[in-house]
Formats: sequence, C-alpha cells, structure tokens
Amino acid sequence: MSIKLSIIIPNWNGRAYLTRCVAAVLQSAAEYGHSFECLLMDDASTDGSAQETHQQFPDIRLITHESNRGFGHMVNEGAKQAQGKIIVLVNNDLIARPGFIGNLCRHFDNAADIFGVSGKTVDWDNGEPNHLNMRGFMEDGKLRLTWSDDAETTETMFLQGGSCAVLREKFLDFGGFHPLFAPGYWEDYDISYQALKAGYRNLYDPTALGSHLGQGSMIRAHGEERINQIRMRNSWLMLAMNLTDYEASQALWGAMPGFVAKGENLRFKSRLAIFHYIFVHRAQILKERQARFQRQRLSDAEVFERFKGLGEPC
Repeated sequence: MSIKLSIIIPNWNGRAYLTRCVAAVLQSAAEYGHSFECLLMDDASTDGSAQETHQQFPDIRLITHESNRGFGHMVNEGAKQAQGKIIVLVNNDLIARPGFIGNLCRHFDNAADIFGVSGKTVDWDNGEPNHLNMRGFMEDGKLRLTWSDDAETTETMFLQGGSCAVLREKFLDFGGFHPLFAPGYWEDYDISYQALKAGYRNLYDPTALGSHLGQGSMIRAHGEERINQIRMRNSWLMLAMNLTDYEASQALWGAMPGFVAKGENLRFKSRLAIFHYIFVHRAQILKERQARFQRQRLSDAEVFERFKGLGEPC
C-alpha cells in the first residue's frame, strides 16, 4: 500500500516533551484516516529522548546521527528517506490538536498549485499566538514582516517549518532547507518564497492548530547574542539568494553598509560577522541565485503585490 504522508520530527534533547509530541501527532494522523509513516530524526541527542520515545512507539522509524548536524539537515535527510507524497514537518515540542494533520493535508487533494500549508501555533500555557499568518514587504532594502490572525484558510507568504505540510517532490526539487542557514532560522521562509516565485501557492489554515510546550533550545545551545546574529544573518541570506528584481536587489546591497555601521540591536562584532559570512559565501549564493532564477515564473514585485497591505507590522 502506498503511503500518502510522512511525518518528520527532528529531535535534539527533547526529553521534556518529545513523547507527548509523538503521541499527539500519531493520534491526529490516525484520525485523518490515510496511510502514513512517522520518521523521528534524532540529531545526536544525549538525553535518551529518542530511544525512550521509540520504545513507547516502536512503529515509528528512528533515524539517528552520531554528530549534531542541525535542524535543516535532519529535515532534508528525513525528506529523502520519506515515502509519502506529502511530508508533514513537526517540531519536537509541538502538541498537535485534534484535526491538525487532516487540516494541513486536505488542501492538496483539490489543487495542483499548492506547495505547502502552514498551521497556527499557540503557547501551551497561556494560548498566546506563537506563529500566525506571516507575510512581508520590502522597505529600504529590508524585509518587514507582517502578521494576521485569520479565522479561515487564506494564502500566506511564509510557512512555519515546525508546523506545516509540503509536497515532498517539490521540496526536494527546490533543494530542501539550504545548508547556509545552519544551525537554523529562515530556511522555512526561504523555501516558501522560492515556491511562490516558481508559481506555487502557500496556504495558512488556522484550524491546523498546535501548541508549543518548550522554547529556547537554540538559545541554550548557542547563546542569545549568537542566535540574534544568526536570525539577522539568515534574513539577509534569504533575500540575497532570492531577490532578482533589479531595484529590490540593489536596495538590499545598498543597505548593507548602513547596517554594518549602525545595525539593529546587535553589537558591531556581530554585524561585521554577518557581512563576513555573506562575503565568504558569495560564490555559493550567486550559484544558488542562478539556479533559482531558472525556476522563476513570477518576479519579486509580482509576489509582493499579492500580499500588499495585508497584516499588521511585527
């Protein structure tokens, strides 16, 4: 029997919440009523979380790495090994609510132009929004994010990498999560934007609801200043690899000197490290830009026009 969907759960030291995550997502998948598999991708955890969870749920596929490779690498590896037409990406601290899997995956049945569907996530303790419908617009060479808490399914610009479903074939065609974004952040926005420029649509479905139990594993691993640097670096990287309209691209690079000089809540050393990273990897960035340009069906202006005026600035 062919498998319709593959659930991929990357894990690193998630002992506090992994078992609850797997139990909830398996129940949600069973409720959906279609064939599925679950791949638990363990990224060299030292707390025994993956082994303990696998003992409780022996039907899931446990794939382990002896060295820590990062979120994006584990997702890519899972996508390559998955057998489903649809892959569902779930953070190890996400608790799927009833209908989560079905409400993500049902949209692929009737539309061939959908790349991915993103869910809504809220904080487990207080119900405060964690990730909603995210869009953006360009201003002064920078991407300004916007959000909206839509009550019904609508188009979105950016998928949430830890709570979404995507077409496996297209995810792999686009190269998956690019390794330059390691150890994490913005790789999900990057591939979402690629899909939009290639002529696909992304959806946001608030009925695909999940609750976040934990926060801060990346900060524990790297420190707050380093994480803020990575987030800013990867936002620049995402634009550098994707913007091909002349005016948008010129504005991006024109803003770089001012950023290094003044910055945005980062120390000068961190701002300089961002510029250095982009400069050192300029050949790889250019190669990636050229490959993406070959797949492009929409300009940057056409993509941003579709979401113009929607949402509230973050």
